[in-house]
Amino acid sequence: MKKTGSQYIFLIVFLIFGIVVAVQIKSTLNAKRLIASNTLSADMLKEDLAKAQKETDDLNAAIDENLIVMNNTIKSFIDQQNDEKLSVDWEKVIITTGLVDVKGPGITIKLDDAPAREPDTPVNWLIIHDQDIKVILNELKKAGAQAISINSERIVPMSEQVCAGPTILINGNRHSVPYYIEAIGDPELLYESISNCSRVAEMTEFNIRVEITKVKELQLSKFSGAGKLDRYISGLEEIKK
Repeated sequence: MKKTGSQYIFLIVFLIFGIVVAVQIKSTLNAKRLIASNTLSADMLKEDLAKAQKETDDLNAAIDENLIVMNNTIKSFIDQQNDEKLSVDWEKVIITTGLVDVKGPGITIKLDDAPAREPDTPVNWLIIHDQDIKVILNELKKAGAQAISINSERIVPMSEQVCAGPTILINGNRHSVPYYIEAIGDPELLYESISNCSRVAEMTEFNIRVEITKVKELQLSKFSGAGKLDRYISGLEEIKK
C-alpha cells in the first residue's frame, strides 16, 4: 500500500514537473517570438525612417537647386539693367532675409538645462523655454547682430520659436537641448549684451548652463524655409495705390 502511495506521489510530482517545464518552454518560445517580432518591427521602422530621410534630403536638394536657378535669373536680370544701386539693394535683401549663407565674426551661446534638480525647486525653473530664447535673440538684435541662427536654423523675421514639451520648434523643425545660438556682429558688443542680460542671470541662478564664446569667424547657413516662403505670406495682399 505504501509502495502504491509512493508511486502516486511520484506520479503527481512528475506531472507537476512536466507542467512547469512545459510552461517554461512555452514562455521561452513566446519571449523569443516577441523579441524576433520586435527586431523585425525595429528593422522595418529603421528602413522606413531611412526612406523618409532620403526623400527629405532629395526634396531639400531640389529646393536648393531651384533657389540657385531663381537667384541666378534675378542676378542676370539685375545685371542687364546696369543699375548699381539695384544690385546693391538686392544683395542687402538676400543677406538680411537669410536667402544665402553668410560668414563673419561674432559669438556663440550654448544653452542647456540644469544638470540636476535642487530641493524644493520647481522643474519649470530648471529647463530652457522659448521665452528665454526670445529674450536672448532680442538682446542680440539690440546689440547689432547682423545674422543669427539656432542649431543651424537661420533666424529671419518669419522665424518663430515655439515651445513643444522638452523641445522647441524653429522654422517648423523640432530641436532639443542643448541649443547653440550663433550671432554675427561685433563680438565685444554681443558678448557684453548677453553677459549683462538679466534673463541670463536668472537662468544661471538656477544652474541652467549658459556658455558664451567670442569667435573670429562664424558661418551661418541660409534660411531653411526659403523654399516655402509662400506659407509665411499666404495671408498678405499688396495695397494698390
